[in-house]
Amino acid sequence: MLEHDTSTASPPREAIVRSLTALLERMLRPATPVTERTQLMDELGLSSSLALEVLLELEDELEIQIDVEDLDEDRMTTLGDLADYLAANSTPR
Repeated sequence: MLEHDTSTASPPREAIVRSLTALLERMLRPATPVTERTQLMDELGLSSSLALEVLLELEDELEIQIDVEDLDEDRMTTLGDLADYLAANSTPR
């Protein structure tokens, strides 16, 4: 049986979704539940400065480093889109 080296693995996508959901609900207090299909900018009114704050909080919470070099508005249309990007573009601290 092969052992999986988790020292360089990104956190599981599910953990990212859970953390993002909790952070967005705590910070923005939306009227409706946040799901993977929630439109971050259109439905929640997430601004670029608030998005940066969310990403910094997420880095601390999950103990990861997020590569934001290629992160743009197109990659964060929905919570699910952002979770996909973060799962592929983050590394453990």
